[in-house]
Amino acid sequence: MKNIKFLLLIILGVIAMTSCEDEAPGLGSELSASEIDFEVVQDYAKDPGGNTVILKNNTPGTVSIWDYGTGKSNRVQDTVHFAFKGDYVIKFSAVTRGGIVELDPVTVKVTEDNLNYVNDPLWTALSGGVGNSKTWILDNGEYGFATGPLSYADPSRKQLWGDYQINYEPADVGQTADDMASEMTFSLAGGPFLTTKKPNEGVNESGTYFLDANNHTLTTTNATIIRPKAFITNASNWTSNLNILELTGNQLRIAVYRTNNEGPWWYVLNYVSKEYAENYVPEDKPDPNFNHGNQGDILTVSHSKTWKLDLEVPYNWSDLSGKMLNNWSTRSDIMATGWAPYGDADVQNIDEASITFDANGTFIVKQDNGTTQTGTYVIDERKNLITFKDIMPSIPVAGWVSVTTTEENQWKIVKVERNEVNDVVTGIWFGKRDPAKDEYMVFHFVQR
Repeated sequence: MKNIKFLLLIILGVIAMTSCEDEAPGLGSELSASEIDFEVVQDYAKDPGGNTVILKNNTPGTVSIWDYGTGKSNRVQDTVHFAFKGDYVIKFSAVTRGGIVELDPVTVKVTEDNLNYVNDPLWTALSGGVGNSKTWILDNGEYGFATGPLSYADPSRKQLWGDYQINYEPADVGQTADDMASEMTFSLAGGPFLTTKKPNEGVNESGTYFLDANNHTLTTTNATIIRPKAFITNASNWTSNLNILELTGNQLRIAVYRTNNEGPWWYVLNYVSKEYAENYVPEDKPDPNFNHGNQGDILTVSHSKTWKLDLEVPYNWSDLSGKMLNNWSTRSDIMATGWAPYGDADVQNIDEASITFDANGTFIVKQDNGTTQTGTYVIDERKNLITFKDIMPSIPVAGWVSVTTTEENQWKIVKVERNEVNDVVTGIWFGKRDPAKDEYMVFHFVQR
């Protein structure tokens, strides 16, 4: 092994650093130039072509900053595998108490390909395999995976492969046409290359990437993953150790931690392969027919019944099976999202809001201010579907949220709650089917 030592000038000034993985918890005292010691060693016993490179920082009390072209590291010692032959530049900087010291780069020559380092199924799913490339675009919610390009995940836990929790999955996060026209291409043709086309950012990039298939992380150099432009400044780490939550031949989900003053959240970027999107034929997913029993009896209890909006959680969203998409049980849960407008002050605005169904086919909608409207309705028992006539029921809740019907002036009875003692219906979730998504906006009416 060849030990490489460099003399250097230490940049004056004290900097604050958070300790990195495998590093000492704090920086040592100021160092002389001769005390900086690191090694870049090719392990020819493991790879005759020099594909395996060992990086060592032998200087106690410093923090490592490695940049090896296809990725970055802050470890004291790390091992890098280059799958493709070529010249690779290794850059090393040491963070000392006196400042950041940049050393002269070291070039290593890899003389043979060793494609064993990129033959993992995840490498193939991401790039199309050795000699190929694959282009990814943001998911617009039409392909049966995510409901839109960006989701929100639980900030109190680390989001991991096979162990993550989506708290909110909106269809619209303010994405623009230029956001959705952005592309990123991962290639394994001669190297792990990443190219992007970003009309939303006004740039096209060419860089490299490294996929850690064991830890399910992605690192990029000289290029960043595509993302809605409005979210870029909300997170500071767009290149290193990006958490891959899902990766198949057609779907990719990457978690990035929000770091701005809005507070901690995980942004989950949702992608679909461009080829899959261009050839996608949507399945016909009609509304399911729930078996809740006689729907006339449910609504009217044989004669007439008044249903009032739930003051805690008057609205939510559900999938077509009736599973709620947001885990809300109180209005505090709704407000904690930061995007939902229903707060304590809004409770008073819907305290008396209600809808009354009569067995004779008429209904009355009452606003909290006492205003009422009367119309008629019919029930399709086969489809759990209520069709309103004469008027379109509408009750303002808060902000942009109102209890409304579909363009066809219909509701689906999505979910029914019953008293376990006497089997009396105590609550109903009425669903407004989304015209483009496989979901309902649901409104919760109860007896109170």
